[in-house]
Amino acid sequence: MSDARAEQARVREAIPRTFDAFFDRFPSLLPVQREAVPRIAGGEDLCVAAPTAGGKTEAAVAPLLQRVLDAGGRGVEGPALLYVVPTRALVNDVYRRLQAPLERLGLTLGRKTADHPGLGKELPQVLVTTPESFDSLLCRGPRRLLPVQAVVVDELHALDGRPRGDQCAALLVRLGKVCATRGRRPQLVLLSATIEHPQELAARYGEGLGVVRDRSRRRMAARIATSPFGRSPAEILVGLVEGRGGKVLVFCNARADVEWAARELRGVLPFGDRVFAHHGSLSKDVRERVERDFQAARTALCFATSTLELGIDIGDVDYAVLYGVPPDLPSLLQRVGRAGRRSEKLAFLALARDRGEVTRFRHMLQAAGEGRLLTDPPVYDPGTALQQAASLLFQNPAHEISPRAVLERLPPWQAAAWDEAELDRALAGARESFEGFAPGRFRPTARLERSWEHGSIHTNLGGEAEVEVVEELTGRVLGTVAGDGGDDPIVLGGAARRIARRADGRLVATTGGEDAGQARFKKRPSPPIPCALAADLLCWLGLDADSLWRVESEDRTIFVHGRGTVHGTLLHAAAGDRAVARPGRGVAFGLVLRRGFADWPARIVQGEALAVAARWIRPRLVRQLGFGPWFAQLEDDQQERAVLAALALPRLARWFREAEVREVHDDDLRQRIRELVEP
Repeated sequence: MSDARAEQARVREAIPRTFDAFFDRFPSLLPVQREAVPRIAGGEDLCVAAPTAGGKTEAAVAPLLQRVLDAGGRGVEGPALLYVVPTRALVNDVYRRLQAPLERLGLTLGRKTADHPGLGKELPQVLVTTPESFDSLLCRGPRRLLPVQAVVVDELHALDGRPRGDQCAALLVRLGKVCATRGRRPQLVLLSATIEHPQELAARYGEGLGVVRDRSRRRMAARIATSPFGRSPAEILVGLVEGRGGKVLVFCNARADVEWAARELRGVLPFGDRVFAHHGSLSKDVRERVERDFQAARTALCFATSTLELGIDIGDVDYAVLYGVPPDLPSLLQRVGRAGRRSEKLAFLALARDRGEVTRFRHMLQAAGEGRLLTDPPVYDPGTALQQAASLLFQNPAHEISPRAVLERLPPWQAAAWDEAELDRALAGARESFEGFAPGRFRPTARLERSWEHGSIHTNLGGEAEVEVVEELTGRVLGTVAGDGGDDPIVLGGAARRIARRADGRLVATTGGEDAGQARFKKRPSPPIPCALAADLLCWLGLDADSLWRVESEDRTIFVHGRGTVHGTLLHAAAGDRAVARPGRGVAFGLVLRRGFADWPARIVQGEALAVAARWIRPRLVRQLGFGPWFAQLEDDQQERAVLAALALPRLARWFREAEVREVHDDDLRQRIRELVEP
């Protein structure tokens, strides 16, 4: 018997009751499945890291359900398995994928999201949900989760290092305490694709997790082309499918780019009217219809933001295209991995809008091919403690909470950021939500009561409010746009629309708007370019990343630092009126000073000068660091301390103080730096 067949027989032996339901349609098991299944079936807590479409879902669910069936047969109480994913769209996708195997096993399946709120009196034996609905279940009916035997957190890379990841880590602690009242500790399986340090990630969500990592990489075959800003990429995209057809998925970094490009390409043959737009400001119904129509089409074009990065089922995609450089390498790999899943190589097209983007693409493709992700350490959002305090408060039948009770239900690494007195001060200062009625005891304000009734206390995802747009003919919601700008024509869903404002504040849209219509969304900060990625780019260019490099011209001076977006933004602010007014994306790589400032201004990088600049631009840094909506309720000095801690100012100031300033003499390199850094 071959080694592969022997391994397959060993896996079948470990999960005899569930093997056929999950694996009989596959000719062979994937490496990560052969390693992970026996360990999970043996009861081990595990973090499974494997590329997109690497078989992680089956590797987790099949052995966990074997254990569920062994414990109680098909009459087991539900929910025995809780499956948590980042988005409602992914809940629907996982639900569809699990329907057939669970039906074969005779187990019930359900989903809980804001779109599917009702579960009835009896919960299903397998429940698929989001962090927000997980929070709601713990808050509003913790006893209903007493039967949980195992938890899977899927696509964890989309949560980790963000407020929702902090929230999810706290929810796992809370669930463990609920189940401990029945003498049960749920088994934990974490699933992720593009992560650099799986052991460190696993430690943020549980103790003693093992790691299974698939280090195999599909060979990358990328073609870089240029498509300047404002020029339609129609000719390039049509060329991908001309004469043979196929489905093209184009990732953009901004919703406005999605709308502009979809409008530009709609009607262009061979795509015709099968040109779609997909982003977070479109309504759920519109997005789901796009997913269905794109999946069913043979030749089609879909422009999307990160909403389609994750594993939503849109069928086989023939071509992946990157319109503009993704902010980091995990995003790049997630996006290009959506196409050609049956192929051994990742073939895709990278569209650079200028020569600086060509340089960035070339560097990122080499790093990705070498298996390097170049990510920065995650930043903890202390506002999560307030969100969890609110959820715990309503979990308590008395509707009250103490700082100690909150700290006991946070992961150790989060609790270490607080002490009881400091959290007491934070709760007392969050007057919108908490009202002190005795020393160390808090109850909800009327405003928090209303938020609880509406379910909004369970979200740790920020975002500015936009105005709802409804279609005049059908009354269905199309999506949301920025409320300012009057009643000018807009572009939404890739179509130009005339709009009028209704008395209830919503906008009514008709198709056939003027060609001058523009996408209109609340401005969101672009995801920051990591320091590790920016510094590595300098090394790739042949520059020592531990030095500062000067490039002079007649009207300005560039100091190349490679410290990433967040630190670059701080340095630009500290430079004040010495710096050019609008640094753009080049701020991640260098500081551009106006004419007359040819020397490195050492005063601006002293620790106190950087701290003053950080206080001055704190709202901008808060957005770049990705802190959630509860962060704003912290005391002012607590917010400041969290921002300064995330910036690691002493280390940053020391780096700038000790870095040697060196000249760039090579003309070609000087030109590449200008293209990379100058706005």
